[in-house]
Amino acid sequence: MKDFPIRGFNPCESLLRHTPEQLTRFLRRMKEFDFNSVIIHSDYGWRRYRELIERECAACGVEITLMVFGPRTFFSFADWKSSWFAKDESGNPFTRRPECETHPCAAEADAVAGFQEGAEKYLASLPDSIKRLHMRAGDGLMFCRCPKCREIPEHEQYLPFIEAFVRAAKKVRPDLKLETDLYIRRYSIPRRHEVFGELDRVMFDTFYRHPFFPIGSTCDRCNAFAMQYAAPAGYADAVTPNEYYLKRLKQWNSFYPGKLYIHENVMCQGYWGCPQYNTGVYLRDQQLYRELGLGGVCYEAYEPGFAAFAKSFAALAAGKELEEAGELEKILPSTDLKVFCTDPEFPFERYLDPFAARIARNLATFLARGVSAKFFREVVEFQWSNEDILDPLLVSYAAARSGWLKGSIVFDELSESAQELISRRKLWDFMEDIPVDSDPRAVCRELIMELYNKVRDNI
Repeated sequence: MKDFPIRGFNPCESLLRHTPEQLTRFLRRMKEFDFNSVIIHSDYGWRRYRELIERECAACGVEITLMVFGPRTFFSFADWKSSWFAKDESGNPFTRRPECETHPCAAEADAVAGFQEGAEKYLASLPDSIKRLHMRAGDGLMFCRCPKCREIPEHEQYLPFIEAFVRAAKKVRPDLKLETDLYIRRYSIPRRHEVFGELDRVMFDTFYRHPFFPIGSTCDRCNAFAMQYAAPAGYADAVTPNEYYLKRLKQWNSFYPGKLYIHENVMCQGYWGCPQYNTGVYLRDQQLYRELGLGGVCYEAYEPGFAAFAKSFAALAAGKELEEAGELEKILPSTDLKVFCTDPEFPFERYLDPFAARIARNLATFLARGVSAKFFREVVEFQWSNEDILDPLLVSYAAARSGWLKGSIVFDELSESAQELISRRKLWDFMEDIPVDSDPRAVCRELIMELYNKVRDNI
């Protein structure tokens, strides 16, 4: 990776799931890998961990890119109205307050003005130590479907807000380096795309690519369903994301050579710590990115659950092809699995040590059979008994919420806080709202244990 100007990690929305010791360990490891860039989410953890992050990054020679969810945070700095948010076909906003999944309504002129006003206030609040800012939009598919917006493809809907972000930065912090991303349904090039030329960098996020096949491959047919995340209706010129992404990557790179870099958004630590066994694929992709002249790669990674990925990241950091792919890496591309370890019939124990096999089997059970009260308790016990090397908050929350939403489990007489936790769309939105004088990890653990004690099967 040494030949890439950008070599780094993106901990995504995970910071508040770290202890200070875990976050320190994570940042210090970057020096061992000779990584020089970290993306820190302004929305989730920055206000609590700023001093630690700035101190450790300065000591390791790592540049901080502060990433902000524009709709969530910029609207929060303005006198927002729910009418500014993306709406369903009936005109009801998808979200009732600014949150991770909030998309804006491009048909509301006041929304664009409010977005810029909030951006200016947010930018004015930034410390001078921040030199690079990335503006991102929500993860999901809740783009606006009001009568005006439904006539606008999704990759065009967000453009006025990127322009407002650039205007605000030039007015308030003209010294900042600016970037945004190409992400869910926003990979197609807008008709009016000149604002991208005013950015310093553009992230190409590989969300929902198939991790067992290289970018550009046409062999990932089992992942064809994921095209809904990649292309707006009528804009798909490929059957699968892997093929589609390489076409878009080359197209964007021809317009803005030297500006693009890759965010590999599929390490799947969120999938309960199951490694992808795709190191060789990612190394071959690195060579393609070099040939295209891209700026580099940031990998999704965070300390809870990192242990299972340690060898893979060491190889990716060195940027050298594996002498020989592991047995699983040879086998898995022929299994038609959308994500590794989703098949409960897969013989995990034949290939994995007992601990890794347990993780894999938990995930397979979750995806294939759903969540029972017994399974939920077993998962919580396993995760928290290995809390330094797994990701117990995310996994416990994901299991509880999934079972609750699907109706397989119920929780009797929950406290108001526990009900709020399980009702929130994203764990990190809930954690960020916990008062600064409280430990968000400890608060959530206590609520998870309440869920553990009050769960029962819905029969």
